[in-house]
Amino acid sequence: MASLIRARIPQVDWSQGVDRHWNGGNAAVTHAFNALSLLFPQAEHFFITVARDVCSSRDLSHDPDLETVVRGFMAQESIHSHQHSQYNAVLRQQGFENVAHDFVLNLQAQAHRHFSPLTKLAVVCGYEHYTAILGNYILNHPRVLEPAQPDMALVWGWHSAEDTEHKAVCFDLYRAAGGGWLRRVLVFVSVTLNFTLMFGRNYCSLLRRDGCITPSRIVGTLAQSFQFFFGRSGIGWHLIGYGLRYLLPGFHPWDQDNRSQLDAWLSVNAARLLAVGS
Repeated sequence: MASLIRARIPQVDWSQGVDRHWNGGNAAVTHAFNALSLLFPQAEHFFITVARDVCSSRDLSHDPDLETVVRGFMAQESIHSHQHSQYNAVLRQQGFENVAHDFVLNLQAQAHRHFSPLTKLAVVCGYEHYTAILGNYILNHPRVLEPAQPDMALVWGWHSAEDTEHKAVCFDLYRAAGGGWLRRVLVFVSVTLNFTLMFGRNYCSLLRRDGCITPSRIVGTLAQSFQFFFGRSGIGWHLIGYGLRYLLPGFHPWDQDNRSQLDAWLSVNAARLLAVGS
């Protein structure tokens, strides 16, 4: 478990907007990040609600450290939701939309209706594993954001750092609440399918609305997408490789100890992050 989880606010003026292809003019890579951002506010609200419900239904007084990091997790996710809501407002001004919005709402409504608090927490753990993989990828492959506008590189680096910092919180809460391996891995299969579908719908919509899959541009767009996802050191390989580790009975998020990369990024970017109380 991380010893300290501190919420921070990246110093970004969203009123200034961002370039349409803010990652070095690469539309395919830009929209891969944008597709994730469109999903984050809804997801993070769900994560906070579930973590709070589990904490209120379990006596965690025997583990005050866990209570502390859960509060830190919820504070970070609240700020993430707020920042990405502003980010997504910029995307709407550019003519884009979250086409997965209603699908996500329906999934969350079904979860609240049919799943126990512990099963919903297993859902959160599954999504948190994927955000931890994405965060680790960005921290270890800074080149992916080197061409980006400085504010956007800051936002994605900040989100990656904090997702890394709190990557084990819900997992530890799940185990403390009595969650086991079978429930965790069965739920993870569903999470993987839904995450792929939600991301894919938004990604394809963003590319289509941006004119990236017209006959004159589709070959270039496909080449950019393939290079990002499945080129050498592509993010897709990391999602598959590290994703499968989650299925191991003895898995724990901090088996991949990337605190040094986390600390290095925070040290370099500390001046542009406002630390707030949890």
